[in-house]
Amino acid sequence: MKTTAAQWVWKALSSLFFFGYFPIAPGTAGSAVAVAAVWLLSIHAPGLFAFSLVKYHWAALFAVSGIAIFLCSRGKQAFDADDPGQIIVDEFAGQLITFFMVPITWRTCILGFLLFRFFDIIKPYPVYKIEEIEGGVGIAMDDIIAGIYANFSLSGILWSYQFILKLLHS
Repeated sequence: MKTTAAQWVWKALSSLFFFGYFPIAPGTAGSAVAVAAVWLLSIHAPGLFAFSLVKYHWAALFAVSGIAIFLCSRGKQAFDADDPGQIIVDEFAGQLITFFMVPITWRTCILGFLLFRFFDIIKPYPVYKIEEIEGGVGIAMDDIIAGIYANFSLSGILWSYQFILKLLHS
């Protein structure tokens, strides 16, 4: 079957410019690309992570989620498969959600990466049920929900850590 230019574009975008073709654990590669992007942005544009920009963070998360769903739908058609492993834009979106309103340090990047991968692989309820939804919604939403779980977990860990530090220093 000959690949058209449109199919090539949808494959490129949904696979994060072919990182999805990584031979071992392409989803992990997609998550790593997202963490690297967050880390680089926190260094080169730290103002983007200011808590005063929360309304823009919400808008960005909705936009990223919508784009992921759209690209997963198009990627599914281009790859002509139910949930092709090459589609990793959903991992990218879920990993970004993990860092919503979280201070970015190398420690939070590592912990957020591990938490997201944990929830993405384990797929606790309702993640595994949402994955059954047809089309790009099912492909993307399981990672978006895993990102929400990872964000709540990471935020809870950071809050607990700060609470314990305050107790020890009082």
